[in-house]
Amino acid sequence: MAVTDKANQYGDEVVRIEPIGIEHIDEGERHGHVSSIFTLWFGANVELATLTTGTAAVALFGLSFQQAALGLILGNILGVILLGLVSTFGPRLGVPQMVHSRAPFGFYGNFLPGAFNAMAGVLWFAVNTVLGSFAFEILFHTNFLVALVIMALIQVIVAVYGYNMIHAVERFMALILTIVFLDVSLFAFTHANYALPFDAKSPLGQYTGSRGGIIEAIGLALSYLLGWTVFGSDYTRYLPAQTKPSKVFFNAASSNFIAGVWLELVGVALATIFPSQAMSPNPINLLTGIHPSWMVPVILFAVLIGTVTANVLNIYSGSLSALVINIPVKRWMAAVLVGIFGAVLAYVARTSYYLDFENFLFLLAYWLAPWAAVVLVDFFIIRKQRYQTGMFYDPRRFVRPGLWAWVLGIVVSVPFFNQALYVGSFAYHHPHMGDISYYVSFVVAGLSYWIMGRSQVKETLPTE
Repeated sequence: MAVTDKANQYGDEVVRIEPIGIEHIDEGERHGHVSSIFTLWFGANVELATLTTGTAAVALFGLSFQQAALGLILGNILGVILLGLVSTFGPRLGVPQMVHSRAPFGFYGNFLPGAFNAMAGVLWFAVNTVLGSFAFEILFHTNFLVALVIMALIQVIVAVYGYNMIHAVERFMALILTIVFLDVSLFAFTHANYALPFDAKSPLGQYTGSRGGIIEAIGLALSYLLGWTVFGSDYTRYLPAQTKPSKVFFNAASSNFIAGVWLELVGVALATIFPSQAMSPNPINLLTGIHPSWMVPVILFAVLIGTVTANVLNIYSGSLSALVINIPVKRWMAAVLVGIFGAVLAYVARTSYYLDFENFLFLLAYWLAPWAAVVLVDFFIIRKQRYQTGMFYDPRRFVRPGLWAWVLGIVVSVPFFNQALYVGSFAYHHPHMGDISYYVSFVVAGLSYWIMGRSQVKETLPTE
């Protein structure tokens, strides 16, 4: 449904609750500048969860600084290409990411990935809120529950206001976070133990070895960005339709790459400085040893801000996915529900952060990699960017081949799973290969959908 009533237009108003849910954004509502993509993703990634991704490469897999850096950089390159590509869907189609997913999956066939993405929003909210609540607890000398409630409330309020508020918050916070984490970087990179060797006795490195650990580090960084990929066009769909795809891609890819590699390498450096704190249940302990000591409260405040900048995206996109699977609530109500469920989960998961975080990232990638393959093949190869808006909202398109290609990609990749919750048969016999399931599922799902979906070109008409 298009929004055309000028009196009720959302426009670029920041302090107004966004009235649009998953409807198509018509030309009368298009606004914003492509540079907003850069500040949004940069602000969302200059935060502690990104940093702990780098820390996990050392703490869990025992990698040296150089080994971790290699894996993380390669993983970021792969991830930002995917995120940059799906971000170009927004101006072209004017619909959220999971609404476009209905094209290859079908209206009801899309319910399963839609439900997974709604749950991912809840889980990401929990992961980040644990970190923000730890920082709040230390900074304001309160208990975890009080910190959790206050942090959840702040984040939900921003997400309830929606698209314009989120972009405004990210623009403002990105500058503050950059200044603070530059100071953290100065300490980390000047004190890092670059001679620290691979630790063959690390919790997971003892099974994977250094080569498998590097592959796992690639997977960590890739998984982190795959979690954002399914949100891509949610934050570009209001941009004018004539916005150049190359500019959208560049801003989305470059912002995520710069912020991701930067913060993850800071996390690696800190893990080599404070190896005893790298596996602490409270990752904030990595930051409290930084000198001079007056910087610690400033850094903790930045962690609070970073939690907000990351989580408002998780709540917002999670709420859109709730609407995609026909949960009968308004968008702002769905955002509140995501915040409530995420806060409860954050309280439960507060005692084993790193292992839970690593498991969560890999579980995300197991379904997101084949999903990304299907939607990319649909957009660029099968339909060649030609869609009728009505097809996204037509329940008669019950199930489409994308669902079966996606399921096949996941099933075929199971033997290659290699993480704490489950080790597949291939990974068990070849631990030095790390976890290569994402690459298997991506290729299998993409090829399968290309074969099964080509016949659907006949139903596709160019957009007016």
